[in-house]
Amino acid sequence: MPTPFVSSSITHITLSHDNSIDSLIGESRWVNTTISYSFPFSNSASYWSALSGGYGSQFGDGEPWRDAFTPLTSADQAAFIKALQQWANVANINFVQVTETPGNVGDIRVAYTDDPDESTLAWAYLPNTSPLAGDIWINTNSLLNAQDWNPGNISFETLLHELGHALGLTHPFADPDMPSKPVLPTNLDSTIHTVMSYTYANLQGETGNEFSFHPTTPMVLDIAAIQYLYGANTRYHAGDDTYAFNDANTYHETLWDAGGNDTIRYDGAMSGVIDLNPGDGSFIGQPVYVQSNGVNVGDPVPNVWIADNVTIENAVAGQGNDILIGNSSRNNLDGGAGIDTVQVDSARSQFTLNPVPGGYTLSDNANPDNQDTLTNIERVKFADAHVALDLDGHAGEVAKLLGAVFGAASVANQDYAGIGLSKADEGLSYEQLATFAIDATKLTSHDAIVTLLWQNLFGSAPTLSEKSPYVNMLDSGEISTGTLTMLAADTSINAENIHLTGLAQTGLVYTGL
Repeated sequence: MPTPFVSSSITHITLSHDNSIDSLIGESRWVNTTISYSFPFSNSASYWSALSGGYGSQFGDGEPWRDAFTPLTSADQAAFIKALQQWANVANINFVQVTETPGNVGDIRVAYTDDPDESTLAWAYLPNTSPLAGDIWINTNSLLNAQDWNPGNISFETLLHELGHALGLTHPFADPDMPSKPVLPTNLDSTIHTVMSYTYANLQGETGNEFSFHPTTPMVLDIAAIQYLYGANTRYHAGDDTYAFNDANTYHETLWDAGGNDTIRYDGAMSGVIDLNPGDGSFIGQPVYVQSNGVNVGDPVPNVWIADNVTIENAVAGQGNDILIGNSSRNNLDGGAGIDTVQVDSARSQFTLNPVPGGYTLSDNANPDNQDTLTNIERVKFADAHVALDLDGHAGEVAKLLGAVFGAASVANQDYAGIGLSKADEGLSYEQLATFAIDATKLTSHDAIVTLLWQNLFGSAPTLSEKSPYVNMLDSGEISTGTLTMLAADTSINAENIHLTGLAQTGLVYTGL
């Protein structure tokens, strides 16, 4: 049990030989996974060590002796407890609050003091044998003294950061006092990966001095490191959970889930990316940006991550044109409304698509256990091929128009299919798409247009009596070329010519633009 003069027991940490973990861990951690915390209310020498191994003489300038020493407000105490809970959610740690006495204080203690440097928001001491181990100090000259400590702002992120130190985590960058300590590579030394970083950067490496919305949980690398020290919380979200997101809120977090059959669900109108792979990030809801002095920098950052060793089985997207990426387990991927795409970072030949009631299955030929169910999915993008599945929608319209206007063999022209799909997905109606296709032939006379459509349907040129009624309707304005082309495309003979039933089994292969 810690006192103002003695810390709790610690143990030495051995390296994991995983750079992403070793760059974040210090030399020791608390032995007991039940860790106490307290809110100091007095800077009397009865409550603080004046020894040289502690804060030194009470007549010096150590943290508790300064005139700026102040207990946390009740609101800040509540925010601090919320930050503690974020660490307890992911690690095998149980935080217990104690009321301070001259004989009993918390392993982690937090209070206000001051530092003349306003940019120093707070500081903390790692677990060690000194009585100041685990103490966290909030600078009254910094932003934290003026800003509410709400999740999403830099104050709450600072609490997460300092608590990481108090539990045994270090900065991931080079430390001159520990020259042999591993460091993260530049592309990982960013707060989107670890709240222990000082760098605010997007995936493209563009940097700023904060985020438009800051992390509200430990991030992927933090979770891996803290679980290496204390073990994982195997009780948190161990059942079948649905993680629901919407457009009304902004998110920046990492999901830790201990088990069950789980779903990420997005109920919103913005287009997004849901990536179910552990260690990867999604773009869900309101975008989050790196900012430089309040100005957004570059592209948004991934704002909903999945921790390592976590399996989220299902994704349900919203009303926009979304991208869904499955993992190596069996996934149910539902695109919802919009033109939605499943992205697969492997060759088309490695997978089999099969139509089933309500959608398709996508099976990994080398791993029978990896079979995804696709619902409301219009596109599948493999590493080497793009396939359109909506043969009852845009893909069907494009295939039929290709057959009617350019001949049945043109359905296999991936470039033509890609152009048609891009126009349809941009919002062209079926009739407008038909007009676009006819215009591409450069034919202007009604006779030539009717002849072209007839030849592609029946394989021979029409007689005068066969084509005259259609030419007359075009000449009189009774029907447009777009409408006539649609009628030709929708005939059963055109469907047979282009093997539309077979396309519904395999999808329409196209070139992405």
